[in-house]
Amino acid sequence: MTRTFSTLLAVMLTLFASAAGAGEPAYGFKFGGFFKTDAIYDDALIHPGNYRLWVEPYEDGRKDNAFYLTANETRLGFDFWWREETFTTSAKLEMDLYGLAGGENKSQMMLRHAYVQLKGDRWLLLAGQTWDIIAPLNPGTVNYSVLWAQGNIGYRRPQIRGAVWAPLGDEATLKLEAGISRNIGGDFDGDGIDDGADSGFPALQGRVGFDTKLANGRSVAVGAWGHYGRSTWGAQDTRSVDSWSLGTDLSLTLSERLALKGELFTGANLAQYLGGISQGVTPRGKALSATGGWGMACLRAAEKIVLNFGYGFDDPDASMWNAPIPALPELRDRNSETFLNAVYDISGNVQAMFELAWCKTQYLTRQAGTNDIAAEYDAMRFQFALKAGIE
Repeated sequence: MTRTFSTLLAVMLTLFASAAGAGEPAYGFKFGGFFKTDAIYDDALIHPGNYRLWVEPYEDGRKDNAFYLTANETRLGFDFWWREETFTTSAKLEMDLYGLAGGENKSQMMLRHAYVQLKGDRWLLLAGQTWDIIAPLNPGTVNYSVLWAQGNIGYRRPQIRGAVWAPLGDEATLKLEAGISRNIGGDFDGDGIDDGADSGFPALQGRVGFDTKLANGRSVAVGAWGHYGRSTWGAQDTRSVDSWSLGTDLSLTLSERLALKGELFTGANLAQYLGGISQGVTPRGKALSATGGWGMACLRAAEKIVLNFGYGFDDPDASMWNAPIPALPELRDRNSETFLNAVYDISGNVQAMFELAWCKTQYLTRQAGTNDIAAEYDAMRFQFALKAGIE
């Protein structure tokens, strides 16, 4: 941890010295991010704790409450840009504190973004790690995990992507995006080699989007997207499983105070994309199908107060959960969350946040020759956060 911060400090000092000693520098950069502390109370155990993915089972309605206090969402990074004759070159480096750690008070940095981007008037080329092309929106939760495993898919991974766009009249734009990304498929055969990499091919992602401005400050943006990847394992790659998704996203700005957005998806083997409630493959080694989505409303209730309300669900296909053994591991069969939060601007860069979330997770136990056993567990989460942005 000390070595990481020392390296960051050395980079910052080098950049400041270079910019100050060269007259007019050939590049620019900005240091940014935020400090955030979360205090959380759950009336039942939620996995994994500091952030919420699904509710853990409990017996006979007897819930086990929990309290968490963490600063791990604190985020630091740099944005760089260079002057070119016909295009703009930029780069981003960003980290938070949710890396592997030896203890809650010994958090380590985790890489979020690290990429370089070339951008012209109607094209873009990006190489490095950043968000997936698919599922480009995120809900406005105070919770660190933005409805992952609860209806929102997509994450950050290494990739090479390109985009082109064209105006359709004065106020509308059509955009096409496509790229290849690191295929992170897990290790089914336990040989120490990721089965996505073992396939010999990257994952493919693409999206087509349309946006337009309307009268009175209103706007609409809509997109359709999907991905495909394959994992292989066994001698000479004799076994394989596909991963794919199809989905759509929609953003509506209805006024200066009110906006709506959301996404829907369907697909299979989506664990690496945080779908299927983080379950990708059945006990028979088949791709587990799942469907889900989320939606939210954002209302600026006053000059300094923003309210967010939303819902998400993730629903794997329980009919696929079969295996040639008497007893199966439990399937997380359906997962959902309803959330409401308020964000208050204390000052220009400090915000106080409060979020109430109701989470429900249904489990399915299936045994040969017996009836399925389904059980549903719920939890309420109360979360307070204080966040200070770095400008």
